[in-house]
Formats: sequence, structure tokens, C-alpha cells
Amino acid sequence: MTEHIEQAHWEAFLDDFAKKQHGFEARMEIIGRAFGNQEMAAWLPFTGISYDPHHHQIFITVGGISSHYPVHLTHTVDRPRTVAVRYTPEGEISSLDLVSRDESNPIDVRAQTRRLAI
Repeated sequence: MTEHIEQAHWEAFLDDFAKKQHGFEARMEIIGRAFGNQEMAAWLPFTGISYDPHHHQIFITVGGISSHYPVHLTHTVDRPRTVAVRYTPEGEISSLDLVSRDESNPIDVRAQTRRLAI
């Protein structure tokens, strides 16, 4: 099941998502017509995601939370037009899909999180 989040709720939804998923492992994939699928991060600790309504940008950050992963990676989605969350049949979040507004080359960012393997 996929739920589309209304823009008026992006900031609160992404703040809540960041709190609940902080420290989980995260995978980021960028999907674009011009260049295909590109994996940006493969199962690094999820640091956060936020929406800046003044500059109309979403920031996704992984890594940088321990000495094991000292460097962080932040990906910026400029002028997003869609924030959607996909759920598993059990009701758990399986991924976030963020789509930019760039009409010439729409970019879809898929962010997945999972609990750290112990």
C-alpha cells in the first residue's frame, strides 16, 4: 500500500519519520530517466530527513553517527512534488518515495530503512 502525504504535512511527517527511524540502516536509490537507477547509500545508519518549506527542499542524511561511520552523506531533493510512503502488508514502512519537480528529468529518491542487524 502507498500513502501520499499532503504537502502541508511534509515537515511534521518527515520529522516524525526521522525520530522513529534514527539509527536504523538506510539505503538510498536515485532513479532518473536520464541516468537510470543509482544507489547513493547501501545500508548506512540513518541520521535523518527534513523538509525546509522556505527553500522547498528535502534533506536526507545517512552515516556520521559513530566512529564506525564517521562521515555523513546528505542528499538534497530540490523542489519536491511528491512524498509517498510505502507499507508492507504488515503495516510497517518499507520505503519513502520522493519525487522532484524537475519536468525535464524527474528524479525519484527511494529511501528504505531497516533495524540494525544484531
